[in-house]
Amino acid sequence: MKIAFTGAQSTGKTTLLNKLRNVLPYSQKFTFIDEITRSMVKHGVSINESGTDKTQIMIMNAHLKNSMVPNTVMDRCALDGVVYTRYLYNRGQISTDVMDHAEAVFQSIINEYDHIFYLIPEFDLEDDGTRSTSIDFRNQIVDIFNSYILECEIPVIRLTGSLQQRVNQIKEIVNE
Repeated sequence: MKIAFTGAQSTGKTTLLNKLRNVLPYSQKFTFIDEITRSMVKHGVSINESGTDKTQIMIMNAHLKNSMVPNTVMDRCALDGVVYTRYLYNRGQISTDVMDHAEAVFQSIINEYDHIFYLIPEFDLEDDGTRSTSIDFRNQIVDIFNSYILECEIPVIRLTGSLQQRVNQIKEIVNE
């Protein structure tokens, strides 16, 4: 089973992943895959509004690799990768070739996720030194997410509420 959390920055994906990491039976049944972009920053790769062709190729290739791991809970998925690539492409920061690559990876693996939980912004942006704190950037990303979800008919499950309420919603759906 492949479970992914998706959504703009500061929506609680990493917090939720870390919480589930300590919840039985998830902690025993699943491999937990942390967000890709945080590790890239440590290697000097630009992310968020400053992403480049190199960034987006690395991110999409990592999503492709992660899609091959069975029984996973992922902090982000190919939908995130293509959304952020689209944002950068719309601003002229990404080449057509890289946008096409992102779309191809997205299309080839989006149906491999058993459950995609979409987290919408319910919390204030936090400055953790990695994620963008621009509300305008987040709002544009949310718009692109909504467009992809609607246009590609992606069966996302929208999570809302407190951390515990979100965990309970996941348990209900995954255990069905």
